[in-house]
Amino acid sequence: MIPALESAAGSLALTNMLVPLVLGDLTDELARQRTRGGEGPSIAWEVGHILEHRCQLIALLGTPRESPFREAFATSSATDGAGYPTVAEFLEHWRRVATDLDAALKGASEATIRRTVEGGPHGGRPVLDAVVFSAFHEAYHVGALGAIRKTLGLPGPSELVMAQAAR
Repeated sequence: MIPALESAAGSLALTNMLVPLVLGDLTDELARQRTRGGEGPSIAWEVGHILEHRCQLIALLGTPRESPFREAFATSSATDGAGYPTVAEFLEHWRRVATDLDAALKGASEATIRRTVEGGPHGGRPVLDAVVFSAFHEAYHVGALGAIRKTLGLPGPSELVMAQAAR
């Protein structure tokens, strides 16, 4: 991996470890339970949203990728989750996308990360800026996952990590 990507890749790898923990003890019903009195996002929406952005990042890093998440998690607000993947399906998607993102990060060249993004929210900026933003973006949404879990009476990500370490 080129040195310019190491820090952001480390942050993205942390999310690779956290999301399966956050999903590991959930039922589909809990994962789809919305916040803010039924108006806000659910854990399922948050995970789908992160997956969609990871697919976009993989494409920016030079590996064209169609995302099955775009319509439900990038261009639409959270819903009741009836059409969302199950927790088991999210976990399977997560493993595949995490593997593909890791490969894209390892395979990216200096020329790739210095290339200017065309269009979208990162238009006119280097791909490297989009990678750094993605690490921040994921950290924000992992925080939201923790807040939603706590609202549901479940342990947050740090508690799950500590419990795993204790085993």
